Amino acid sequence: MRDTDFKFLTTLIFLLFGGISGSGGEKNGVTSDKTVAVYPAISAKAMANPGKGWVAYGKAENQSKAAAVLNQENLVFTAGENGYSCFRAPSMVVTPGGTILVFSEGRVNSSADEGDIDIVMKRSTNNGKNWTAIQVIENDGPNPCKNQCPVVLPNGRILLVWLWNKSISSERERTTREVYYTYSDDEGKTWVKSKNITSSVYRPDWGWSGMGPCHGIVKTFEPHKGRIIIPSRHEEKRSFSHVIYSDDNGETWQIGGSALRNQTTESTVVELSDGSIMLNSRNGRDGEQFRMISLSHDGGQTFYSTTACQQLNEPTCQGVLLRHSIHPETGQAILLFSNPDSSEKSVRVNGTIRVSNNNGINWTKSYRYSQPAPAFSGYSDLALMPDGQDVAVVYESGKHYKKGLRYDGIAFHIVKKECIKK
Repeated sequence: MRDTDFKFLTTLIFLLFGGISGSGGEKNGVTSDKTVAVYPAISAKAMANPGKGWVAYGKAENQSKAAAVLNQENLVFTAGENGYSCFRAPSMVVTPGGTILVFSEGRVNSSADEGDIDIVMKRSTNNGKNWTAIQVIENDGPNPCKNQCPVVLPNGRILLVWLWNKSISSERERTTREVYYTYSDDEGKTWVKSKNITSSVYRPDWGWSGMGPCHGIVKTFEPHKGRIIIPSRHEEKRSFSHVIYSDDNGETWQIGGSALRNQTTESTVVELSDGSIMLNSRNGRDGEQFRMISLSHDGGQTFYSTTACQQLNEPTCQGVLLRHSIHPETGQAILLFSNPDSSEKSVRVNGTIRVSNNNGINWTKSYRYSQPAPAFSGYSDLALMPDGQDVAVVYESGKHYKKGLRYDGIAFHIVKKECIKK
């Protein structure tokens, strides 16, 4: 084992209805099972007036454009390629030189979450038109290497945080995992030997832990400008989302704050326009098909609130946030969120990007990037293309959402600014 341009956003489809409901209630810092704290409600005026110039793809005049966009997707990884049974949990970054790096878990024998799993990658230097052969970043025989979280540092270095555990036969045998990182200084062509950082980012009273899986971020505003933040999760009788961070370009690491509600699991992180951190978590509670939002004012060292956002559907699946840009008029962050647009548990269909123009308070527009149900669309990641306006999405793709038919490959799709109509 080895040690911002607002114009982009006019692609998006329809106004989401649904508002916020519930009431807050905490005990020992954890919201109780019977009550749910809520994210700031949308006003009736805001729901009735989504903003000038937005066009819904449901209109006949735009259906051909929507179909043309969907036809531009391609499979970066295909099930069976290079002896891998399937590929899962993609993540992605775009380097300062414009190279797209798509990472995935290469699962050797089956789609199971345990077993022989490698971290693999492909590169594209022409905006996703062509891809290199598979490059294996981490492989430890039967011991799984997984949950890779890449992040681009200000100096151009590509950092990759990932997890390892001893081979086990099923999830019931899970205890803990070890955390490593590697990096590349040549746009992903070569990678240094990985370093074990488990002692800095894992507590003895934790059980099983995980990362992302999705990209991490570097803060661009104070406080703690330049801090690297990786979304994570751990078991403490029940699961909690948390973050880890580094203030010295990945040389040393610390454990940050945790969500204030249990059964928050896989998570994704973004920086808001005021320098606050938003942690968006998969909700593991039965009957609650909505995402959970945690906020921090100190760069992720602590989270002061964890609230429900019923505007974002939760089919019990991973999701990912991306800050697209800062609104030129309001100064607020324009955020994108990607996951399957389904409120049915385990029905992973209709991969969709949702948009917020005000730091994630309202999510009023959306754009479906995958084929429609019953086609499968699962875990995903987002990245800005080199022009700073188009957005790339990678996602698990398959012919049907039912297990056994899901994992055809990892698809790549570009949301083009040419498809935007004011």
